[in-house]
Amino acid sequence: MNKIIIILLTIIVVIGAVITGFIIYSQNSSEKEETIVEEIAEEVNTSKNDEKKVEINTTNTITTNSKEERISPNAFITFKETYKECGHTTSEFVEVPEEFVNLSKEELQERYGEWKIEKFTDTDIILSKEVKGSCNEHFLVKDVDGIVTVFKVLDNGTKEEYQVTDIATEYLTDTDKIEMEKGIKVNGKQNLNQLIEDYE
Repeated sequence: MNKIIIILLTIIVVIGAVITGFIIYSQNSSEKEETIVEEIAEEVNTSKNDEKKVEINTTNTITTNSKEERISPNAFITFKETYKECGHTTSEFVEVPEEFVNLSKEELQERYGEWKIEKFTDTDIILSKEVKGSCNEHFLVKDVDGIVTVFKVLDNGTKEEYQVTDIATEYLTDTDKIEMEKGIKVNGKQNLNQLIEDYE
């Protein structure tokens, strides 16, 4: 009987020791995990600050080392002319001539002294100026014998036939037919071409 009690007590003591050891080990590991997590968080914050410093330094370098903008080979120039008499503006969109490649804004202005530079980037340039007279691009689109016909309106107000299209007005909407009877005023060849395309 005494032997059984001693064996039971020994087993209980061993189990108690194992449980106590496990609890102590768990506490130490969780403290180590917390320490590791804190160290990782500190490293992440430090690296973020270093990245910000690098970004700031890069930005400063870019600003201080910026070059003067010049015309690239694939640039386009828009020439805008505003006519004093009618107040209309016409635009011509062209590829940059080879001799203009690599010019700065100031160098371009020297070549086009009478033009104002509205926009200047390496690929997109807009030059504008005011011109005396009328734009000579005033049109009237009308129905003539069931066909869409274009008349050019001259400076003195008279109209001359400019283009007879192959568009029959019978296929247009009722609203378009009514407008055609009155005559649709159009300024600029670009707008005229767009209107005719819409009717085709």
